[in-house]
Amino acid sequence: MSLVTGSETTGGAAWSNLERHRDQLVGGSLRDLFAADPERGERLTVSVGDLWVDYSKHPVTDETISLLVDLAAQRDVPGFIGRMLSGERVNTTEDRPALHTALRAPADTAIVVDGTDVVPGVEETLGRMADVAVRLRSGHMSGATGRPITAMVSLGIGGSHLGPVMATEALAHLAHPGLDIRFASNLDGAEMDRALDGLDPATTLILICSKTFTTAETMIAAETARAWLVDGVGSDVSAHMAAATAATGLAAGFGVSPELTFHVPVWVGGRFSLPSAVGLSVMASVGPEAFAEMLAGMRVVDEHLASSTPDSNGPMLLGLLDVWHRSFLGASSLAVVPYSSQLGGFPPWLQQVSMESLGKRAGTDGGLVAGQTGPVVWGAPGTDGQHAFFQMLHQGTEAVPCDLIGFARPLADPRLAHHDALMANLFAQAEALAFGLTADEAAATGVPPDLVAHRSFPGGRPSTTILAPELTPSVLGQLVALYEHRTVVAGAVWGINPFDQWGVELGKSLAVRITAELDADEGRLAHDSSTNSLIRRYLKLRGRPG
Repeated sequence: MSLVTGSETTGGAAWSNLERHRDQLVGGSLRDLFAADPERGERLTVSVGDLWVDYSKHPVTDETISLLVDLAAQRDVPGFIGRMLSGERVNTTEDRPALHTALRAPADTAIVVDGTDVVPGVEETLGRMADVAVRLRSGHMSGATGRPITAMVSLGIGGSHLGPVMATEALAHLAHPGLDIRFASNLDGAEMDRALDGLDPATTLILICSKTFTTAETMIAAETARAWLVDGVGSDVSAHMAAATAATGLAAGFGVSPELTFHVPVWVGGRFSLPSAVGLSVMASVGPEAFAEMLAGMRVVDEHLASSTPDSNGPMLLGLLDVWHRSFLGASSLAVVPYSSQLGGFPPWLQQVSMESLGKRAGTDGGLVAGQTGPVVWGAPGTDGQHAFFQMLHQGTEAVPCDLIGFARPLADPRLAHHDALMANLFAQAEALAFGLTADEAAATGVPPDLVAHRSFPGGRPSTTILAPELTPSVLGQLVALYEHRTVVAGAVWGINPFDQWGVELGKSLAVRITAELDADEGRLAHDSSTNSLIRRYLKLRGRPG
């Protein structure tokens, strides 16, 4: 059976059964569901490696889950997952595999693409990355002047940036104290200026992360960095530049030596590229052993996805719940709240993984999908988020599904006064979102009658709680893979290709045209009246003719 496409997105018996089931559930509350089924808090859970996933605080019953599993079967989601894992060309619009799981596959696994086993190449790249990371961490990697490299600035954008930044921050407690790892992605020159501020070109390595080695934002930053290096150490800066790319020839033409060029396979999407050579900054920061532990954690979830039945498959169930909320209950967004300050980069990383994968309106056959696809993903660490947007989660007019991520053991806990309070907030928020506070309950606490409406809470706000022992490299890898795979599952159900990103191209191509117009001494602008006016005003403010 092929992946469902186009107008078939909302068709079939399984979809109709879910619509009828939804209508039967309307009016029921989470209070009612828990009262009728006191054991659901233990039963509607799943263990994925070290992750305990509690999805009992969603408006679902055992029948809902059974019907969602039927939908996955009708859409052949398990078959699609199998084809993805085996290296088939599931990225149909680019005619490529989507084989990010091969980046963390066991060394003795054979995964064949176009007649070639890709795993040995992955292992070879990881080995070369480890050699550089060890030399950097030991002070044995020297620059052009013979002084040891003590800083790395990683240049990239999108998946070449968000994943490494997230992982480096998450594992900051393992960072090498003598190695300064920095990042720059934004085309705004102020960010590049900050990234280089205070560094010495003689002791700095610039890592250029671009699969095509043509990404405009990254290459402009790379040219700036190269000029900075030349000013500091002279014309030969090959000891100060490295590249993570599929375009090794272009990297060589830019002046990156083959010894510091690390291959990123074309079948790896940027948003799934953290375990590739793009992650060299992470490996340099935490060390090859911890990086390997992160890959092993990803592999745990890959194997769980491949071997578990849909009704006990964590990524499958979460992806199906995403479909349930978006397509059947009308939820337009998903809030992700990690109760860990070091996971502050997780929601931005997930925004790209989810919205670049699922923000599609065309099915794999080119027809427009029927119904809604991916939700808006947003969030911030708790407890900061509680004082920013939880007001809307609790008392807003739309029920927003929410993921709460917590850890049993803290990375740090001064005076043993922080972690229990932190986790108490996580558990309390999940409970309050689910069950709320009725008007009668609010009145019983002494709330004046004119304030009861303001101080009662509707409840029925769905949440998933993900609990792990500790934020280790392995657990981080498990979280990454869990969210990657749930995203792919939802895409497979909706009949869209979760591995391309054509939506980012139009604005970029127009920007190239406008950049040329801005560089011209004079010329006729051929845009709409608003764009033409804005360009002319910009040029006037810059003191240039327009």
